[in-house]
Amino acid sequence: MTRRLIVGFNDLFDSATPPTLADLLRGVSRFWLLRCVTQLLGYQNRVPAAERTLKMDFERIFGERGLVEKPFAQRAYAHVLSFGQQYGKDALNVLHPKPLLQLFEYAFERPDEPHTVSDEELEASLFLACILVNTPYIDQQSAASAAAKQLLPTPTVPRFALTSMFSDFELINQQPVQVLWAQLIKSARFFEFLESDERFSPLLQSFLTYYGCTTWQEYTRQIAGLVKPVIYADKPGRISVAVAPGPEFEASRAFLNHFALQPGQELDKEDFTSLRETPLYEEEPGVFVLIYPVLVVEMLHKGLYFQFNRLNKLLPEAEQVSDWRSVYCDFFSEQHLLYGLLDAAFQGRGLALTGTVIKESKTLKGQGEPDYYFRNGQRAILFESKDVLVPKNAKAGTDFTAYFEEVRKRFDYETNKKGRLVDKAARQLLRNVARLLEKEFPLDTDYDPAELVIYPVLVLHDRLYNVPGLNVLVNDWFQEQLALRAEKGLPVHNVRPLVMVDVDTVLAFHEHFRDQQLAFEDVLEEYYSYIHPDLSVVKNDAEAEKLMMQQAHPFALFLENYASERGMAPLPMQSLYGLLPIINKGATDE
Repeated sequence: MTRRLIVGFNDLFDSATPPTLADLLRGVSRFWLLRCVTQLLGYQNRVPAAERTLKMDFERIFGERGLVEKPFAQRAYAHVLSFGQQYGKDALNVLHPKPLLQLFEYAFERPDEPHTVSDEELEASLFLACILVNTPYIDQQSAASAAAKQLLPTPTVPRFALTSMFSDFELINQQPVQVLWAQLIKSARFFEFLESDERFSPLLQSFLTYYGCTTWQEYTRQIAGLVKPVIYADKPGRISVAVAPGPEFEASRAFLNHFALQPGQELDKEDFTSLRETPLYEEEPGVFVLIYPVLVVEMLHKGLYFQFNRLNKLLPEAEQVSDWRSVYCDFFSEQHLLYGLLDAAFQGRGLALTGTVIKESKTLKGQGEPDYYFRNGQRAILFESKDVLVPKNAKAGTDFTAYFEEVRKRFDYETNKKGRLVDKAARQLLRNVARLLEKEFPLDTDYDPAELVIYPVLVLHDRLYNVPGLNVLVNDWFQEQLALRAEKGLPVHNVRPLVMVDVDTVLAFHEHFRDQQLAFEDVLEEYYSYIHPDLSVVKNDAEAEKLMMQQAHPFALFLENYASERGMAPLPMQSLYGLLPIINKGATDE
């Protein structure tokens, strides 16, 4: 189908066969191509996919009056509309973040050449380049959809949602300002965690030395200055940061260059690794362009793990932090960050036990204890925390089967080198469900198993697991194993479906849970109703389609809408207010 789209533009290409990017962009200088592509990426970053229209995409390329005044724009627009009608596509876009990022990578590595085209010729070349790079992207989605029919036993809507978004969900569905606050809070708590233990002093000092800072607060203030324009941008488009002239110009420029692509750099294109690590480029001395703002925002915290991992390996062996991943995932992400958030949400409302408390009791002898446990009356929540990564080659979008297998290894089971099955997240949760129902959880036995309602919750530490449809898949695996337990006589009638929750959502709403404006278990019940709507009461096809789409929605999206309807914003305001004096500590001494 996509090849037909390209062929449909042959008269615009003025060629019998589709040209290459080099053919299309001949006469376009590297400067102007980078500038145009980052303008389009900035627009995509600012305007949610659900709000964009084909007309808006065309106006972004050809200007607001392009469809009225420019013949090429009119012909191109008519082509796309005709294509949509021919193949039954009601809503089409010509701009997508993933192909545009690939176009940026091409432009960055492309040798420069004199700019010899007119503005209208540049617009036409840019449009056709977008059409060309969209081709493999749409082909990959079609291949993923075909693979999913063989792999996924899920309903059609969740399956379609997962296959169409698994490779670029975090690029398409992002709210930069909201992501920024979560990243900033987690970053500050991470630095506080490192600062609190002398074991990490050499590593923290190595980090500060590398960036030319005396304290982590100074580093945070400098990096926050980089992302400040994302908060205050009032128009969709490219965002740049200009270093102020003065005695600190070179030092500030050197700091930002740590996060910028270097001239002549060969890019690692797999999952945009180079752009995630260095999401800026220096357009001219002291002027840095944010390639795709959400990648810059995520660098605040998400990028720290990789930065510290690299610096840790450069330390003398005696000063290195052994098993850095375990320190970061277990001690920081789970015990320091997550336990604190869950304590705030649950302490004082019932029996609340962290995984640390459960392990220290030695009642289960290290045999897969829950990472957090809460019970209030006849309702109990079991939490399993997983700070896991899907290999970048599996989530890059070229092979859905590989993605499926990697997800299964992390959330269902894995076969070890001896050929034995190793239980992963969903099955580990089920093990603790069985313990509760069989009253084999020694720290809490004051309940009736026949009446106990159990909520299994899987907490993830990356928002990419909020991709629509993934929760349905993981819960399918959970339900398969639950059914086997039921066949053996386990009373599972009050076990609720497994729900995946990302830690940023817990962070965003933990103050609302703490203040009892929301009750976690009540919200879970509302979510179950939301993803299992009563389709018998719908009045028209549009309403039925909307309700069917709800089946694929992640908990994070539901909770944000649910809370918003009740006047609650997804921001931990007290945490943010408390953070400011900590970050500003020592600012007057600089």
